[in-house]
Amino acid sequence: MKPIYALLFLLAGSSVTLQAQQLSKEGTHEISKKANKGYLYEPTVNESKNELSMTYVTKATGKKAKFETYFFDLDFNFKKVEESEVPLERLKGYKADKGEEYTFDAVTVEPNMLGTLILKRKIYKKKWNWFWGGYDTKITFGEKIKPKSDDGGKFQYIGHAEQGGSGNILIIAGDKGTGLGNTLKMGTEIHILRFDPELNKIADQLVKFEHPQTLVSASTDDQDDDADTDSDVLLLFAPMGGKGYKNVADPNATNYTYVRVSADGSIKERISVASKTGIFNGNMFITVGEDVLIMGATGDKADDYYNEKFTAPVNMRDDEIEKFKAKGFQIVKISGGKVAFVSNNTLDDFEKKSQSPPSQKKNPEYTGRKFKVADIKVLSNGDILLAGQKYTKPKNGGHVVKFGGLGSIGGGNGGPEYEDIIMMHFGGNGVLRASYGVRREENDKEAKTSPNNQMIMESSDGKSVYWTIMEMKGWKQEKELGESKYKFLLYPNVTKINVDAATIGNFVQLGQGKTDYYVNNKYPSLPIGKGQIVYLGENKNGKTLWFAKMPLE
Repeated sequence: MKPIYALLFLLAGSSVTLQAQQLSKEGTHEISKKANKGYLYEPTVNESKNELSMTYVTKATGKKAKFETYFFDLDFNFKKVEESEVPLERLKGYKADKGEEYTFDAVTVEPNMLGTLILKRKIYKKKWNWFWGGYDTKITFGEKIKPKSDDGGKFQYIGHAEQGGSGNILIIAGDKGTGLGNTLKMGTEIHILRFDPELNKIADQLVKFEHPQTLVSASTDDQDDDADTDSDVLLLFAPMGGKGYKNVADPNATNYTYVRVSADGSIKERISVASKTGIFNGNMFITVGEDVLIMGATGDKADDYYNEKFTAPVNMRDDEIEKFKAKGFQIVKISGGKVAFVSNNTLDDFEKKSQSPPSQKKNPEYTGRKFKVADIKVLSNGDILLAGQKYTKPKNGGHVVKFGGLGSIGGGNGGPEYEDIIMMHFGGNGVLRASYGVRREENDKEAKTSPNNQMIMESSDGKSVYWTIMEMKGWKQEKELGESKYKFLLYPNVTKINVDAATIGNFVQLGQGKTDYYVNNKYPSLPIGKGQIVYLGENKNGKTLWFAKMPLE
């Protein structure tokens, strides 16, 4: 028996009352039982044809997959459904030149107890997985070496970036010298090393400092195991001082240094940065064209040295960062080979400029405690928006349940608890204009186990910003292609921000009404034209598709 398809369109006014976040079109459509038991492989938008296609994998065995594709126009009017069978090599994400299984050689680091740099081979074994439509990765390791400097000395490990495009590695290391190591040399002679998967040194650039330095942060998260090309690495150094450094320390604790390293290991930029405070945890790098923004929490004194607060290596500071009570938030802009501005915003600034949606009784504030960043957006007028969430530190460990697309949830005793949401609104000069504090709509035990995903979208005229907070109404376990999978039950909660006035409006819940709809975890929105956002979702049992178009005006 052929499946029966039904299409229903609703006017937005029936479920939305505020004009600012009003849907211009909403639609639903039932999918077949076999599509529902499969998984959404890919939604595709073809604006020239006025067409949206939704392709589901319904069966996958051997070297072929069976698909069911639903076609709509861009107002979600159903046109047709087609079935097809596609060879493995034509699937998105499948590497025809590699095959179902392949091996990828790379290199990684393994410092010893004294921090001495040790390299070891890293072998990626990739195998195609029909369940989620991508390669599973198994990692094994090979031989090790202890690299030497030109004069026969050892290196002290500081940080690294594995380069997925080539399998090479960029390493930041101090010149340790021989014996137990020269502490002064380790902090003043910093090497930018590059090794290939055969453990051959292919680059060595020396960055010399007059006074000992510690690495504050490095943009190593930008490197992707599956990337086709390697990217630049951005570094921020701070002078070391305090006990043990009295005679060699830079007398100015605020004398930071920004270094940009190209993918081949050469130094592209080295710029002095005069921080407003001695402690600047500048661990966020945002690239805007050729410009770079460095953002992070600050202390409140000019004569505190960074290493007096953060002593662990750059990739092991999570516990120290969680314990740190920030006194402000600083933004540095690098433009045209120099510092364009340095702006520090104190907790008093955040308190004075704090506001909430008009209908909300409580006004959550940024207090300098634990804060997880969700999204950052630089607007067309130069304003900077940073959205994140407060949380409490886990006390007794806990476990994490992984989800596809939109993240994971913590569980068990002592899992992280996520709380109020904060958006920081800075001007183009880095000065705080407003701090928007939001109490989530969903605040039960399940909602607290996961950070809220957030999206920031600018209107076409640049006068407004639409801020979407994905609220979690629980989660469910279901089967796709016969295997169990967890999904969030997420719905969009949307507000409008007036950019010129720096004010926030009330939130509107979308998809929640007589029949609840939840966004697709992997594809929560669709790129249909400019000046609008289209949310893509389904009802709780997954049988009915849901489309909701909202103008950004």
